[in-house]
Amino acid sequence: MSGGINNNYNLNCPDYNKDNSSFNSTNIDLEDITTLFGTEKTEHDRTTFDETFSENIQVDDNIDTDGEKFLEGLKTNKTALMSDLGLTDEEYDNLACIALALASQETGMGKEEGYVSENTGIGGFFRKVAKWCDVNIMGGASASSGLTQMKIYDFLNGDKLTQEQKDILKEYGITAKGVATNNLYDNPDKAAVATMVVLTSLYENYDEYKNVLNKEHTELEEKLGLTTEDEKNTAQIKGEEILNNITTIYEGIDSAEDREETRTLLKSWLMAVNDSKNGDKNVDDEYNEELCLEKLNEHLAKVSDGFTLKAEDLDYIRYALTVEDAAMNEREYCAYAWNKGTGDTGMQLDRLLSDKVGTILKTPEDFDYDQFTVNVSSLAEKYIEQANS
Repeated sequence: MSGGINNNYNLNCPDYNKDNSSFNSTNIDLEDITTLFGTEKTEHDRTTFDETFSENIQVDDNIDTDGEKFLEGLKTNKTALMSDLGLTDEEYDNLACIALALASQETGMGKEEGYVSENTGIGGFFRKVAKWCDVNIMGGASASSGLTQMKIYDFLNGDKLTQEQKDILKEYGITAKGVATNNLYDNPDKAAVATMVVLTSLYENYDEYKNVLNKEHTELEEKLGLTTEDEKNTAQIKGEEILNNITTIYEGIDSAEDREETRTLLKSWLMAVNDSKNGDKNVDDEYNEELCLEKLNEHLAKVSDGFTLKAEDLDYIRYALTVEDAAMNEREYCAYAWNKGTGDTGMQLDRLLSDKVGTILKTPEDFDYDQFTVNVSSLAEKYIEQANS
């Protein structure tokens, strides 16, 4: 349980204002990766890293597991993909470690319970029928396939990739037979190539993400009436103080459930319909900003010495989270974009800031699904540590 509020504000908290360049590992050698992190636990049943990733794969010359085939696809196609995708050696290796992290997160490197059964035999048949109905009757997305659970049919037939990127996929023999087919399941090496193509497309949108933050930062200055540099600095400091207070409370909570609820309620407040009030019949309670704040304050009062937030604090939090130094780094952004996309929904400000809050209020060793961005970023760092050995 939290013991109070830290009045010595740490405005340079490493989890908040940080060096937002993560592609700074220049000595990565994919050949040095000897352990692939696997798990049988589904994403909603995962806990700490050691308890979760207990089905690890030791890489050897046999290359007989899906994970090893995936890694081999990343290694053997490196030179050609660097040329095709216009990546430097450093960029490729960093993205490759993110690809491995996604394979660990999405399917436990092929060992997650249900991964094989839903892609083969009678389970695969019924999944295919259900997915066909979902797409053709309900308008859903195509089937996820491969170790990183890509909707490859949508990528090949939609507008998320450029025609050049689609042509690259086809050059490597990557096709999608149908909306309900497990297109990449039988070819982990091709799934690796496809993952790198899509990750590159996300990585190329990183500057667009920072432009969204910059644009919104300027609009917030107008909304808050900030005209002088002193006013802007004061507003940023106020937002940072609020965030640092919440972070201090979060880090002092013993209960994993209370920590998750703190994170979830703050993110919900950010995601609520702007300026919606209690009693607004046009807004569901789940997205009612005033109600979300009431729930958050009720929880904060329970886990702190009575700390609460005011409605006007939200814009100061947004202002602090849209400064350049508060942006997700490239690795975090790629993880976020893989999960949330880069279109109108993925680039929506409060969705971006909600995920950023998730990287501030985090328990790195806890791999529950709510921390998708943190999970993938942490796993990628663990692969980089091996590759830097």
